[in-house]
Amino acid sequence: MKKAYISADIEGMEGVVTNIQCSRQGADFAVARKRLALDVNAAARACFDSGYDEVLVCDGHADMENLLIEDLDERIKLLSGAMRQSLQMEAIDSSFDAYISFGHAGAGLTPGGVIDHCYNGGKVYNLRFNGITMNTETVANAAMAGHYGVPLVACIGDAALAKEVQAFVPNCEAIVVKEGVSRFAAISIHPNKARQLIYEGVKAGLARRDQIQPLRLGDEVTMEVDYKDSNMADTAMLIPGMRRLSQRTVAYTGDAETVFKLHELMLYRLVDKL
Repeated sequence: MKKAYISADIEGMEGVVTNIQCSRQGADFAVARKRLALDVNAAARACFDSGYDEVLVCDGHADMENLLIEDLDERIKLLSGAMRQSLQMEAIDSSFDAYISFGHAGAGLTPGGVIDHCYNGGKVYNLRFNGITMNTETVANAAMAGHYGVPLVACIGDAALAKEVQAFVPNCEAIVVKEGVSRFAAISIHPNKARQLIYEGVKAGLARRDQIQPLRLGDEVTMEVDYKDSNMADTAMLIPGMRRLSQRTVAYTGDAETVFKLHELMLYRLVDKL
């Protein structure tokens, strides 16, 4: 059985430029969540039309309850809810054959990255694995998938995301649905056009899946986090084995699966209310 894993975040989608669209309190959130669902459907349809038997979609934005299951292709399985062990890659394992990401630019990496941030934008300044900055969520997620031998075959978002992802996974199919003008402005294509590009791009990525190498970090991984404020580092130091590198920076070294669980804990659960 061939299985595809899709992580779905909202900031990179066409027409999304501020919290008016991507915050649950925003006036246009209902429009944006519907648009994301239809975009995800286009990606899933490409998977099914490419011979995949199962598509799991992981809702990976904010409270992780953005996609309404009634809006999705009935063949999709939806993973939603924030009480989990991974922010955007819950349930990924070696049974999957391909990974597809709906994402956005990483914090402070590329000019024109629309709503650029690193997972928890109000708390996290930089994220590094084995000394390499991976502020782009799609890249960090690809490393988690790569640990299980699953390649990132396609990413959907703005032009900045495409540049950042292809620096790590050159053969990944990058599907650009908007061009950033600034952090909170962009030139977007029409959703109907975007869905056609998503469908065609995902099919193209899946077709050359065997030529795309999984992004691997190794069995032992060191994760460093630069927080926005020192009290967040204070809190992270409650974790046994954590090291304090500076006033706002902590590091942990361990086996990959443990580090990936701590990634969720350190970037979200421990610090979100601080």
